[in-house]
Amino acid sequence: MRSESGYFVAVMSTRYPAATLALVLAAAALSGCAPAPEPSPTPTPAFASEEEAFAAAEEVYREYIDAVNAEHGGDASADSHDYLTGTILESELENSRALEASGLHIEGDTVVLGFVGDETTIDAVQATVTGIACLDITSAHVIDAAGKDVTPAERSDVYSIVVTFVGSSSSLLISKYEVGTGTVCEG
Repeated sequence: MRSESGYFVAVMSTRYPAATLALVLAAAALSGCAPAPEPSPTPTPAFASEEEAFAAAEEVYREYIDAVNAEHGGDASADSHDYLTGTILESELENSRALEASGLHIEGDTVVLGFVGDETTIDAVQATVTGIACLDITSAHVIDAAGKDVTPAERSDVYSIVVTFVGSSSSLLISKYEVGTGTVCEG
């Protein structure tokens, strides 16, 4: 069995040696004109420093709380879920549905009293940033369907939250948070 392209070259080279040489030279010249492959970008760190990562995390957290407050104030365009990712996003969506189903809603604002960076893991692609936020929820109240304040009397109005963020300098999202233990916030 013969190869069609090999047969063509053999026939061309014996019948038309000059034409074959011209085709080979043209093919060689054209292959040199192919564009060079794009160089792979060199990965840049997610943040230039730990301080930059902490500042970005604080900014995202404050924006998140602003969105939560706007939602509680009735702003239909606000969406605090835009600042969340992973299991915390799923959990908050579930909590929102449960509140709505039970006829409860929250009125009043949460105030960020402070934010302190705790630790970071920064590599060429992604960062994990942990910070501690101190919150004051004195003005936030749970309201039932009849408009009655059903806020638990024993709740703490000032407390700390340990917040974990993942992402890069252009897209940092909250991936986890839990009530801080051992961290004291002053109110």
